[in-house]
Formats: sequence, C-alpha cells, structure tokens
Amino acid sequence: MRSLQRQRSNIGMEQIIGETQSLCPKCMSRIPAAKVEQDGDIYLKKECSLHGSFNVLIWRGDAKSYKEWEQFGNDGCPPIKPLTSAKRGCPFDCGLCPSHEVNACTMVMEVTSKCNLVCPICFADSGNGSAQEPDMDTLKEMFKIVLETVGPCTIQISGGEPTLRDDLPRIVAMGREMGFDHILLNTNGIRFAKDNEYLHKLKDSGLSAVYLQFDGVSDDVYRFIRGKNLLETKVQAIDNCIQERIGVVLVPVLIPKINDHQVGDIVRFAKDRIPYIKGIHFQPISYMGRYPDMQLDKDRITIPDVLNALCEQTDGEFKLEDFLPRGVKGSHCSFSGLFVLRKDGRIIPLNNLSDRLVSQQRGYQVTEESSRQFMSLYWRFHEERNEPVSGACCGSLDPPAKPVSGYPFERILTHGLTISCMPFQDVWNIDLERLKGCCGHVVTSNKQIIPFCALYLTDANGQRLYIGDQNGNLLCRDVASQ
Repeated sequence: MRSLQRQRSNIGMEQIIGETQSLCPKCMSRIPAAKVEQDGDIYLKKECSLHGSFNVLIWRGDAKSYKEWEQFGNDGCPPIKPLTSAKRGCPFDCGLCPSHEVNACTMVMEVTSKCNLVCPICFADSGNGSAQEPDMDTLKEMFKIVLETVGPCTIQISGGEPTLRDDLPRIVAMGREMGFDHILLNTNGIRFAKDNEYLHKLKDSGLSAVYLQFDGVSDDVYRFIRGKNLLETKVQAIDNCIQERIGVVLVPVLIPKINDHQVGDIVRFAKDRIPYIKGIHFQPISYMGRYPDMQLDKDRITIPDVLNALCEQTDGEFKLEDFLPRGVKGSHCSFSGLFVLRKDGRIIPLNNLSDRLVSQQRGYQVTEESSRQFMSLYWRFHEERNEPVSGACCGSLDPPAKPVSGYPFERILTHGLTISCMPFQDVWNIDLERLKGCCGHVVTSNKQIIPFCALYLTDANGQRLYIGDQNGNLLCRDVASQ
C-alpha cells in the first residue's frame, strides 16, 4: 500500500520541462518524447503504440543543474555541405543530411574491423565476421570527403584495433600531408606495450596523441570489461609512450559497481604522470552492441554521477563549478575541465562555470578555429622549459572560458590536465534534437559521414540501425515513424 502511495505521489510531482523525439527500443520507430522532472531527477519518457512506454533516467539527482546547463551552448556552425537529402527525417537520412545543425569537432576514421580483444561491452562488435580494411586509396578519399564536408577537424583513427595495421604510420602521415594538424589514435595499447619501433614510427609520422583504453587500476576491472588481465600491459604502454614523448589521454568506460568507485584512483594515477598524461575522458557505459539490454535506474551513470564522483573521490580537490558543459547545441551532451599542476603539487582549475556564463552573456563565442588551434597545441607532448612561451598567458588562447588570470601558458602546455566526460546515446535514452547537434562523427569507406551515436545505435536485441550491404554501403533499416 505504501509503495502504491509513493507511486501516485511521484506521478503528481512530475513536471514536463521539454519535448523532443526519440526511438522505440524495440522497433526503432521515431516517437515523441518528453523530458520530465521527477523527485529531482530528469527522465526521458516516451511511448510506442506497438511496444508500450519507456521511462529512462538521463540526469540523476540535480534537476537544478540540468536547467542551468540549458543556458550554455550556442547554435554552432553547420557542416560545409550535406552529402544526403532529408527524406525520412532524423536519424534515418544520415550521411550528413541538411537537418544536421553542427559541424564536426572530431571525425572518427575506422581503419580496420580486426581486433585482438573480444570485449564483452564492445559497441562496434569488433573482431566478429569478416575483417574489413580500407586500402590507402580509399582512406585518401575518406580524408578528402572530410575536408570537403566539415573541414580540417580533429581526426581520431580507430577500429577495431588500428595498431593491427602495419601501415598505420603511413595513414597518419597521409592525413597530416592533406592538412589535418591534429590526429589522435584510439587503441587498447597491447602493441604499444611490446613494440617500441612501431610506436617510434607513429611519432615520426606526426601522431598528435594516444587515446588509451584505461578502465581502472586493478585487474578485476579489466577481466570484467575486457575479458583478461591488462593493467600491466596498460602501464607498459604508457611508459613506452613516455619514452617516445607522445601525449596520452586515458579513456575509462565507467560501469556501475564495476569501476565507478575508481574514478578518484584514475585521476590520481594520471596526476602522478603529468606531464606525460594529458587528459582523462570518461565514457559512462551505453547499452548497445554486445551490451544492449534495458537497465534499471541504478545501472545508469549520468553526468551528475561522474561529477559527484570526481569531487567526492578526490577529497574535494575538484569542485562542481570547475567543469563546463559543452559550448554548442546540446549542452547536456558532455562536460570538460582544464587544470594545471602547480609546483607545490596542487592541481588548480583554469575554468569556472560562472565565468563561462558571464562570458556567454557578454557575447563571447568560441570559434571552431580558435578551439582547433588550442587543442592541436595542447595535446602534443611539450618538454618543460625555463622561459615562458612568447610571454603569453592562457587568457587569449584557451577557448572554453576565461581562465585564471596571468597563469603562464608554458605551464599549461607542460603540466595541464583535461578531465572530460561524454555518455554516448543509446536507443533507450536517445534525444534526436541532441543528435542533430552531434559534433562527433564517423567517416565511412563509402564516403558517408554519420554521427557516432547514430552509426552504432542498436535496438533492444543488439541489431544495428545502420547495416552494411554487399557493396560496403551503410543503409538505414526500414523503420516507420509514429
């Protein structure tokens, strides 16, 4: 009886704070959805005429901050040109279509479907089926279509496991020659841990930094997430990157009750290895690919969960206002913070939430070019020097917000640390308005450009929305709108 009263009370306290469109997790039909505040949480509520209603937690325990974050983010710039027409509506026309509203900040380029792991949580289902590797001519065309469609954005070379290609240094060099100044590599680090010569070739080819799978500081975490003990391999890979003076970004996938208690440990691991580790990019688990099942609220890690873990598990070293929402459309998509390690061992923020809001109210806008220049410079490994760089401070170069006044830019380059987080959307929580503002895209071998969250989207049974035909073209499944 008490639980029924509680349920009725919850219903009475619901407040719709926004409307959007989403997908049915069963049939992937486009359906209307509402963002609802309930007991301090934010839910996405939607109903399919065939498969019933779905109520998915998207923001835990801090509805006030959700509303505040809506003040951030400008409209951004659209892509230079669309590649497909808008016929069926988002997300069924990806390519990019004219409905897409924000240009790419990062372009993922998958150079192989081969993998040397079989991770139980893999969203791409890598390592299964026939291996696909675009040749150099195809890769050149992929670089060209990116330049023509979105410009010289950041490139993330990915897979599968891209280091299984011996010609990877040639791919990086080709991208640099074609005008891409900032090329990152997503890797599990297994080859880097044992092949210094290969790593040296990548450094010489112009690789900017390594995005290293790094899920925790104990092997029980890796056994669950990656299927085997890997901590020693990860540490060796980092040590070898240090020898080659290649900057490293740690990329932990966070799963409730598996490694969410190690957020603080991961930060301390990175802090101890500044200036070699340049950042941490947390990715809360998304339910798709090999891990598609509907989860309870307790199985969702939302942005406030990660922010609270950063503050609580570091003994107050970080504060909530040290982290900023995304600066363009879809401000609830991600957050980031830029910090610098002082000589006394303290780590201090260079951004502040209230500073960002004041700057935005005064008309300050982060341009694509200023952001690209800053990040291209920041991610590279920098040797510590005794004199400042051109006497500059970071006030004029740091795009996220007004940083600590007068702090030497040289120290930021050598002892900076970024901490960021982006939960990818899955079929349960997908917000199609947010998807239209996605700036993380994938370029395919048949010259399509598809937002990351659309390309890997799977239904409740793990079947993808975009599937390949016999000619390698990605086609959207035949689904209906309601």
